[in-house]
Amino acid sequence: MNEDLDIPYLEGRHQLNRDFPFKIFRYSSPLLKQSLHMHDYVQIAYVRKGMCNHQMLGRSLTVSQGDLFIIAPGTGHSIRAIEDQAFELILADFSPELLEGHLGPMEDALKRYLTPGPASAPHSWLHVGKHRQPLVLQLLQDMQDEYELKEVGYEFAIRVTLVKLLMVADREYRAVQRKPSRQPVAAEREPIEEARRYVHDNYSQDIPLEHGAYIANMAPAYFSHMFKHVTGQSFIDYVNEVRIERAKALIRRQSLTVTQIGFQVGYRHLSHFIRTFKKRTGITPTEYKKTFGASAGPKEERGMNV
Repeated sequence: MNEDLDIPYLEGRHQLNRDFPFKIFRYSSPLLKQSLHMHDYVQIAYVRKGMCNHQMLGRSLTVSQGDLFIIAPGTGHSIRAIEDQAFELILADFSPELLEGHLGPMEDALKRYLTPGPASAPHSWLHVGKHRQPLVLQLLQDMQDEYELKEVGYEFAIRVTLVKLLMVADREYRAVQRKPSRQPVAAEREPIEEARRYVHDNYSQDIPLEHGAYIANMAPAYFSHMFKHVTGQSFIDYVNEVRIERAKALIRRQSLTVTQIGFQVGYRHLSHFIRTFKKRTGITPTEYKKTFGASAGPKEERGMNV
């Protein structure tokens, strides 16, 4: 596959047992670097510990303990290790037909997770709350034990446990869907405000999303979701906003070069600083300096009063 074309290749269900199309395994490798691919079966991916990168539905997420993905057939995705970050995934692969006739009264609610198409997309990612993580981990462990021991009735036990796991995920998704209808409560806003204060105090340093998540004591993917929910913009956009506003103030008040100012507000590469500055202001730092810089004299005051 040519990764530059960003075209997913297909992994078929022939990799699963024909009589009982299910498998579950754990994966942990600092060398993991999947190409974009899709399956014609369902894959559940749970981050048991550590941190890695998951690309899916045009989004690239840094995921960590408690993040759960239900990847419907035909959904392009890839999982990759992050340098110097250990992780462990639990992956459960199964054919949608495995659960036919086993969903009972939950059939309408759960089938959307198993069916190709846009209906499954909004429900494909979930950060499992700390109170439910032990339950999710136990359900996955139960399925792995049944799959490895293959005692009499293991197929039935796996089906029942798999349905239970999907029900837990569905209820968690519904809880998340209810949250946007209200303003975040103080308990939800405070960790995000703490991260914002950290950005204002440390904008000259490297501040990856993972660092903001650490300050807020949240998993990175959940922090990214909550930060945008609370502030209306992504964490990276917020960091850039703080840096560029500070850069504008430095240009207006000090006789520093554009390179010096870019470095002072946290950009290690001049081209990145210039590109970000122009994206946010419409002009380059040099053009801004000519109009509003400290050496502009009276022209600066007239410009600032407009």
